[in-house]
Amino acid sequence: MNKRKRQIITAARALFIEKGFVDASMNDIISAAKISKGTFYNHFSSKNECLIAILDEGREEASNRRHELLYGKDPTDLEVLTQQVAVLMYVNREHNLIQIFESIFHSKDIELKKIILNYYLQELEWLANRLVQVFGEEISPISYECAVQTLGMINLTLRAVLIADYKYINREAIVRVALRNISVIIPVMLESKEIIISTEMINTIQNVANFKTVNKETVIEQLTGFKKGLAKNETVEGLEYVEFLLEELKREKPKLFIIESLLTPFRKAFVGTEHAEEARDIANSLWRYVKIERPSERCIK
Repeated sequence: MNKRKRQIITAARALFIEKGFVDASMNDIISAAKISKGTFYNHFSSKNECLIAILDEGREEASNRRHELLYGKDPTDLEVLTQQVAVLMYVNREHNLIQIFESIFHSKDIELKKIILNYYLQELEWLANRLVQVFGEEISPISYECAVQTLGMINLTLRAVLIADYKYINREAIVRVALRNISVIIPVMLESKEIIISTEMINTIQNVANFKTVNKETVIEQLTGFKKGLAKNETVEGLEYVEFLLEELKREKPKLFIIESLLTPFRKAFVGTEHAEEARDIANSLWRYVKIERPSERCIK
C-alpha cells in the first residue's frame, strides 16, 4: 500500500471515530488527509470503499498475528485457539474499530450493512474451520453452528462485562470459557443431529465471505516492489529477510517451512519504521500462500 493511500485511511479512521461514519463527509476526509478530491478518487471510489480498506487492515493484522500464534504449535491445542480468537478483539480495540462499528450500527444504507456483514461472516468462517481442526472432521456438519454459538457467548459476555465496567476479566478468559462450554455442548449436538444452520446456509455464507487468494507470482511481485522502496542503509536486517524470501520463492519448489520460519522476524524487522504496515501485509500474504500450498491446511484461512 502506497503512502498516499495509507495517509487517507489514517485520516478517515480518525474522522469516523471522532464524528461517526455517517456524519464524516468526503470533504472532511479530503481536508483531514490534506489531499485533493482527485487524489482521493485515485485510491477509493467512495467513502464506503475507504471503510472497507480500514476494516481489511484490521482483519489483516489479526490474521497475521493468528498465523504467528499457530506457527510451530499443535493446531488442536485449545489454548492456542483461545489466543487466536482473542486477537481480533484486541486488534479491534487497538484500531478503534469498535467505535466505528457503533457509529454505523443503525445505518439504513444497504451497501454499508453488506460491508459489516461480510466482516462478521469472514470471522465466522475462520472460526468454523478452526473448530474442525481442533475437534475433528466429525463436527464439520455442525461447525458453523458451533462457531455461531461460540461467538454469541463471547460477544454477549463481553458486552455484559463492559456494561458492568468490570475491568478484571481479560478477553482470553472470556474466550476460554466459551470454548470450554462449546466443547461440552458438541457431543450433545452430534447426538441430537438437530442442525439449524444447514448445508445450504453454509454455502451461502462461504459465497458471501470473500477471502483474498494469493499465488507465488503475487507475493514475489509484492516483495520485489517492497524491496525497491527500501534504502540500502535503512534496515540491513530487514533487507536480508526480503532477499532470503525472494530467493526461496523463486525456486521451482519453495520450501514452505523456511518461508514460515522467516515471516515473524521479517515483519518485526520493520516494526517502528514507515514500512511496518506494508511488511505486515506482505507477511500475511505469505502466510496465506503457505496455507494454500500445504494441502493439509487449505481449509484454514
